[in-house]
Amino acid sequence: MYDIILTIQLVNILGLFTESLVVFRRWKNKLHGYLFLSCSAALVNNLGYFLELQTHSQEAYTTSLKLSYAGRIWTGLALMFFIAELCRVRMPSLLKTLLFVVHIMIYGVILTLDYNGLYYRHTDFCMDGYFPVFTHTDGIVHHLYMALLIVFIIAGITMLVRTLFKETNRIAKKRLLMVLFAIFAQSVFFIIQTFDLVSFTDFYDFTMPGFSLGTLFMFIAIFRCDLLGTGDIAREFMIDRVSEGVIAVDEKGAIQYFNEPAGRLYPELKLTTGRLPEEITQALESGGSVTIDGRVYKPEENELIHGGENFGKLYLLVDETEHHHLQTGLKQEIGRQTARADRLSLEMMIALSKTVDAKDHYTNGHSGRVAEYSAEIARRMDKSLEEQEKIYEMGLMHDIGKIGVSEDIINKTTRLTDEEFAEIKKHTVIGYDILRIISEMPDLSIGARSHHEKYNGTGYPDGLKGEEIPEAARIICVADCYDAMTSMRTYSSAKPQEYVREEFVKCSGTQFDPEVAKIMLQMIDDDKEYKMNEQGGASVWLNKDKLWSSTQS
Repeated sequence: MYDIILTIQLVNILGLFTESLVVFRRWKNKLHGYLFLSCSAALVNNLGYFLELQTHSQEAYTTSLKLSYAGRIWTGLALMFFIAELCRVRMPSLLKTLLFVVHIMIYGVILTLDYNGLYYRHTDFCMDGYFPVFTHTDGIVHHLYMALLIVFIIAGITMLVRTLFKETNRIAKKRLLMVLFAIFAQSVFFIIQTFDLVSFTDFYDFTMPGFSLGTLFMFIAIFRCDLLGTGDIAREFMIDRVSEGVIAVDEKGAIQYFNEPAGRLYPELKLTTGRLPEEITQALESGGSVTIDGRVYKPEENELIHGGENFGKLYLLVDETEHHHLQTGLKQEIGRQTARADRLSLEMMIALSKTVDAKDHYTNGHSGRVAEYSAEIARRMDKSLEEQEKIYEMGLMHDIGKIGVSEDIINKTTRLTDEEFAEIKKHTVIGYDILRIISEMPDLSIGARSHHEKYNGTGYPDGLKGEEIPEAARIICVADCYDAMTSMRTYSSAKPQEYVREEFVKCSGTQFDPEVAKIMLQMIDDDKEYKMNEQGGASVWLNKDKLWSSTQS
């Protein structure tokens, strides 16, 4: 992929060099001068970007970037002046001077971007395989430059369209149309890059293919439409030898022209001037691609309009094999890495919960059981699998704050003093403070802080009441109290199932959310053999296997 992109850049550079040379040799007036400035600026831009792709350090990258901007900063402005001249739109000299000065000042800021945050802020550099990745936050001058380019695009296209509709000369109309295609092509790729419309823009500047397409249309305008008074040599330079397959059909759909790459892909084109191959038509209708000899091609369709009439269509067959393989590979790798990260995250939480349980000699496995009870309650409340998994994770971590409580207090066999009970209660806030810093899992801390809140508002640490208590915490509260009553503790032995049931009936609406308590009573009634306890050994959460299968890869 890297070599292909370098090749594309070399093709861009060669095309722009050829265009600059042709324009320079035919230079006769201001129109040619502005076009030469635009071509040579684009050439410097592409050359700088070619060097950027080969850098391996931020210093080398910023040096190449500054070289690239030595051309890029003038490309849009030169094209604006060229279009105005072509469309015979008079721009005041003062405005031209002002725009030149503004662009000089912008480039001055770019040259000193190492020492100021006006153009780029918070810059960073890394390598993504062979690709250098330069990340940054845009500064105020960058926003100004982008705004100017958008103004130039809108103004340029507007001038071209208005002049095109007014023009009566057939050749002049073709010339304007080709220039419009060139500007439009570059604008589309500029917009894709500026607004990150495809993920590929993270490590490849999408304005570069725009130069290829723009150069193609400019060559047509120069050689076929007499933009500079040259002869018809476009086919020799670009059309026949462009890497993409090109097929032109008339308004009736009959093929009138195809270039060498298209002929290699579809040998039948050389035998007849028939219709467009059916698989290209089907791919265009479905938005898909065609595969030939293991290569993947994306067809593109363009209307050929002249004098308000449709004279046919131009089809491009763009080789996207490497891009297709890259995207497929990236999706697979992202899936594998996401599953791995989820598995590691869950395993870490299980390990931490076991660490907490190990502090209390009488509550081995408590956090895991609370997590399962909570997730099963959520399942019976018709929560989604994702919500069940979240509550399971919150249940695993609900007692993490006990890490900050003395083992002597946790394992004390006699009645706690008021001071000791106050220390025990701190585990809710300690757990909250530990978990809230995990920004990727913002709900994880809820269970830790609020699982001792009571429905009637007499709980701790915040004295929340009713639905003020987060629903997940209300679920964990029920699961926690159930496990406390059905397990051996320092201060009590496991209670009979009937006693536990009576406690949930009695405390529904006071300590427990009535709806959650109702679900727990259903679970108790379903547990005919009283396996749902410290010694049960069987999984309670019926969707637990789905959790583990979703994290395997």
